[in-house]
Amino acid sequence: MNWESRPLLVAEDNDDDYFLLQRAIKKANLHNPVRRAKNGQEAVDYLAGTGMYEDRIEYPFPQLLLLDLKMPLMHGFDVLSWIRKQKELRSLPVVIFSSSPHTEDIRKGYEWGANGYLTKSTSVAALVEVVSAIQAYWLRFNCAPDGR
Repeated sequence: MNWESRPLLVAEDNDDDYFLLQRAIKKANLHNPVRRAKNGQEAVDYLAGTGMYEDRIEYPFPQLLLLDLKMPLMHGFDVLSWIRKQKELRSLPVVIFSSSPHTEDIRKGYEWGANGYLTKSTSVAALVEVVSAIQAYWLRFNCAPDGR
């Protein structure tokens, strides 16, 4: 499967943060489809392919999950913990994308299995840089161990 056809799943409950990220994605010319989960439970449902996300043609398995921490229904750390307990999902790259710059959150993220931790910016220019780096490394050059 072409790397540009695999989606980026963004677990983000805040509409303003998601809007800024969308602007940055457009300015960075990221061509991968972007899917959004508005809370932690939606992210789990998408990844499990359950409920409305059962159709993998319409909702293909993502190449990367950008995971906010403070979300309703299921906290980002709970989503990360759930992912790492699922044998078929353990290799999914998960990058925490949070407004929290706290050392404790960063440490916990890596200890619980995150592949990266990025702090959100309210500057579209800074977000464009982040999206460009994500596109280059995680979506284009990084090889998924399961060949998805």
